Amino acid sequence: MGLEQLTATILDEAKKESASAVSAADAERRKMLGEAKAAAEKARMEAEAKTAEFVESQRRERIAWARIEAKRAINEARESVVDGAIEDVFAEMRAFPKSREYPKFLNALVAHGMEELGSPKAVVHVRKEDRKHLNGKNSVKDDLDEWGGCIVESADGSVRVDLTFSALLDQKRELLRKMLYEALFRQDEGANEKGKVKKRSKGAEGKD
Repeated sequence: MGLEQLTATILDEAKKESASAVSAADAERRKMLGEAKAAAEKARMEAEAKTAEFVESQRRERIAWARIEAKRAINEARESVVDGAIEDVFAEMRAFPKSREYPKFLNALVAHGMEELGSPKAVVHVRKEDRKHLNGKNSVKDDLDEWGGCIVESADGSVRVDLTFSALLDQKRELLRKMLYEALFRQDEGANEKGKVKKRSKGAEGKD
């Protein structure tokens, strides 16, 4: 074998080995590129899923917050209406002593106070202008600084029954608030509940 032939053989083998190495390297490159693309696609999908989940979570939080705020605003508005109605009742009570019915009402309060005391004798405290309305033989003191009503006190001063308008209203304030709330808003709440039931029914029909 001559030198030229030996050189040609070596070059041929080198070319074959080079081609084989290049092919293997290219295959490895393609494999790595494919794995990188797959990993990138997986990361993208996971990121999109997390983003969608975050957006949905934010949407639910905003809706929940809006509902809470709306309910708070409605409750505040209702409380304001009830407070206004209570003030109207107070205003009516302040005006009541000027009515023709007041003297009879005042004497009924005194009689109730006497029953509470369980005593035939008592000291009745009233406003100066109410002294003239009283019946009976009880001792009367016109020293009351009130809108109206009376305080019935035992003769020895040990027991007092406070039947002044301010005391009566304080005792009945929460009951009055409850009565006003039910009278003003119970019907609206019932209508709202019926509306919710109808919406749920329509939603169920749509799924069928």
